[in-house]
Amino acid sequence: MPPTVITLTTDFGWTELPSAMRGVIRHIAPPGTEVVDINHGVPPQNIIQGAYAMMTVCPIFKGAIHIGVVDPGVGTKRRAVAIEAGDSILIGPDNGLLSPLAHRLGLKRAIALTNAKYWRAPISATFHGRDIFAPVAAHLAAGVSLDALGSEVDGLANLPAFEAHDDGDAIHGSVINIDPFGNLVTSIHARMAIDLIEKHAPIDARVGGRRARLTPVSAYGEIEGKSYGVLANSSDFLEIAVHSGSAVERLGVETGDPVILHK
Repeated sequence: MPPTVITLTTDFGWTELPSAMRGVIRHIAPPGTEVVDINHGVPPQNIIQGAYAMMTVCPIFKGAIHIGVVDPGVGTKRRAVAIEAGDSILIGPDNGLLSPLAHRLGLKRAIALTNAKYWRAPISATFHGRDIFAPVAAHLAAGVSLDALGSEVDGLANLPAFEAHDDGDAIHGSVINIDPFGNLVTSIHARMAIDLIEKHAPIDARVGGRRARLTPVSAYGEIEGKSYGVLANSSDFLEIAVHSGSAVERLGVETGDPVILHK
């Protein structure tokens, strides 16, 4: 068997916390287990942006174990889960963080993490990443079966922000990521809006509470003046951008805010 890959996505920033998780994994997992950092710069408690990071990057790591910790409800009665999806296992809080990735990979089943045998003791009410999620991932890498971790559950939490639909008059979605340049990634997949994009004409839109005219472009450098451009990003979601500036600053929106493209 090839060495297991365990990925980490958190909102812990450049702190000691990811290293604590790595230390727990190293102690339990077999030699050769590789730990890959996806993103520790998720904005604090921003479940939507954490879910976007996991959904767009984790599928690159085939057959990996993916830990996600963006967990405003840590220490409460929210469930901790391990999800079998495609050829991977996702581990984290049941708050919607893991759902977009699970559905992208092909959700099979979810297990509530209730067997404390595979946790680190004592359990801190503020650091389940170290005390539950990291040791569970390491035990899985060491050969423990998913069924040993707890009981199967239904009704996983979802994130409505990742939904998009076409009502005939407009395409509706939400802002699901704001990158370091201030570009706004929407939940609208490029193929949903292909007819609008291929017209190469400005699109009347509402982004958050503001109206905006979006010019379809194929690259950031094609955005002229102070206009708003819209293009397919590297994950084929529509992205709203401005040239040499910040779309989020100009539009004053947050993740989860609605985006409407009028036909």
